[in-house]
Amino acid sequence: MSTDLKPLAPLARTIAETVRDTPVRVGTPEGAADLVAQLTVKVAAYMGRELPDTPGLAAHMVEVDAERQRQLAKWGDQHHPDGTGARRWRDAANHVRGEVDDDARLGRTTWQGILREEVFEALAESDPKALRTELVQCAAVIQAWIADIDSRPAATSAP
Repeated sequence: MSTDLKPLAPLARTIAETVRDTPVRVGTPEGAADLVAQLTVKVAAYMGRELPDTPGLAAHMVEVDAERQRQLAKWGDQHHPDGTGARRWRDAANHVRGEVDDDARLGRTTWQGILREEVFEALAESDPKALRTELVQCAAVIQAWIADIDSRPAATSAP
């Protein structure tokens, strides 16, 4: 586990400012309660700014961050061309979109299909801003799929 506390510096500042700004009646239970109440409110507000609102997403983000740390340790910071926007990817995206639309009409929507559609839409995109938007959509679908898996009873989560 990392002992680098730099990422917690903004939270530490929030706590220090709250301790500094909260009048405390030293030696009384009420004084401690006032400080705890103010810290709770300020830290909750801080966390609300820093953590996502979607239930379960913060836990997934921690797992993704751990995987990114493993990738960075193994490969370092990488820079590659996008390799997207070719006609074959646009054709594939249109084909997959049609399959997913057909599945939806027939009530056979699957996570695999939804993700495949989003991935192929990303691969078809040549504009970096639009590509980024598509990749965010891919990440959101993956998070939703993980949340769905995590919500299932253990006996039914296996393929």
